[in-house]
Amino acid sequence: MCGEREYRIGEFAAMTGMSPSKIRFYEKAGLFPERRHANGYRYFTAGDAFRANAFMVLLVYGFSVEEAVGMLDARQASPAFERSLRDQRDRLARQADRLRYRLRRVDEALDLLNPQAGPGFRVVDKEDVLYVRASDGDDFSVSQRNGREIAAFYELLGVTSCARLIARDQLLSDAPVVSPTYVICMPESEAFHLDGLPDVDRARIHRLPMGKCLRFRRQATRSQSVRRDAYDDMFAWLTDHGYHLRADVLLLPGFLNLDGQGSDVETLLAPIA
Repeated sequence: MCGEREYRIGEFAAMTGMSPSKIRFYEKAGLFPERRHANGYRYFTAGDAFRANAFMVLLVYGFSVEEAVGMLDARQASPAFERSLRDQRDRLARQADRLRYRLRRVDEALDLLNPQAGPGFRVVDKEDVLYVRASDGDDFSVSQRNGREIAAFYELLGVTSCARLIARDQLLSDAPVVSPTYVICMPESEAFHLDGLPDVDRARIHRLPMGKCLRFRRQATRSQSVRRDAYDDMFAWLTDHGYHLRADVLLLPGFLNLDGQGSDVETLLAPIA
């Protein structure tokens, strides 16, 4: 060993801040060469500690253990290494966008929990929505045809949302109940997340024009929510304010009572003109 000092695993753990179990895990992943004395005891060197520090920096950058080990063994002053860093920055930026979107969703959910006087009708401008059908009303056979696209949208949950569409024609009819279509949707501005996803057929992704919308909150049981008269307050507000329903209504769940006994808390967006 040319006089290079050796450190037992306990000493090396103190040097690097890693637990012995973590050191053994990283050793198996290829971070350290497996060195043992004849008596079976592992030993490490100061060079291993420097390697561990460089490895931890790459973990801070968000690389996986496998990626970080591979990058340590590659030439770092190279275009390929810089490209890896730039690609990682792009990935982190996308993750940050998703986290910001999730924070907005949590804030919206907290708002739904706050007591309000009535549904809180409000006219808002909303960007158009892209969606994939999981059903046509209560017929879910379309999900077999749209399986790849539904899976892709579910991979993006946080950016995407499970929702229901209430057809305008049903709401304007005299039918006592409506049959919601179940969809997975996202704001159109988030469509770049689909770029590069394999096997996504854009022809199966539909666009719901939004623009000027009536936004309101509703608390209703599952059986109440499909009754046509559950929308009487919405139509009364539209009539009183000189608006009419322009397109299908998008219903976004805030909280679902899966036992069916309580009330779901929902946000509805009704395109108006």
